[in-house]
Amino acid sequence: MKKILNVNIIDIVPFSKGLIFIRRDEQPDGTNKASFFSYDAFSGEFTSVTKGVYLLNKFGMAYEQLTSRLSDFVTCEAVKLPNHHTIVIYPTGEMGQFDENGRLSKMGDLYYSNAPARDAAFDGSSIWCAVPQRNAVIRYSLSTQKIVMRIGGDDNTAFNMPISVSFYADSLFVCNRGSNEIRCINIDTLNVSDYLEFQEPVNKYYRFKDKEIVVLDSGVYEI
Repeated sequence: MKKILNVNIIDIVPFSKGLIFIRRDEQPDGTNKASFFSYDAFSGEFTSVTKGVYLLNKFGMAYEQLTSRLSDFVTCEAVKLPNHHTIVIYPTGEMGQFDENGRLSKMGDLYYSNAPARDAAFDGSSIWCAVPQRNAVIRYSLSTQKIVMRIGGDDNTAFNMPISVSFYADSLFVCNRGSNEIRCINIDTLNVSDYLEFQEPVNKYYRFKDKEIVVLDSGVYEI
């Protein structure tokens, strides 16, 4: 693996060719300043970007109106839908859906078995979330506004503190902090299989064509 960044990153957002980062930089006077930059997974180049570029890629075209309604746009995860709506979910399980104009259309909490859902990935019709406290992932129907499926949990050992999910090529990739591994769910068959294993906790997984990037506790790596 090739290390591309250290760990002083406070948010990561994918774009078409790679990732956009917010880094916390300590200033000489002891204060912190956020810097925004991108990493091109194909050229290996880092480029300084604006806050607006970061927000556009995270929340979509209506980011100005949308973020004006958020108290915190960094710690949440966001999923842009084909109809230009955006789902925002916080680690507390608080979830909101915003329309194409950045207006809040639905709000509530997403919990499974009294534990908050984390992260979100869109599979074409529903969103999948991780539930770390229940060692499970859930599928949430946007049309019915209900959890329609759960994989793992209870005495099932499929997942161990799943912290994030991502969707590529009809498969859901689940990062398990508790077991230092990424597991894969085939959405058609619902079979769960091993994908990658590491020597430390894994927090995020991204794919760009034949490029794969993971976020471990010690930094960001290209596989």
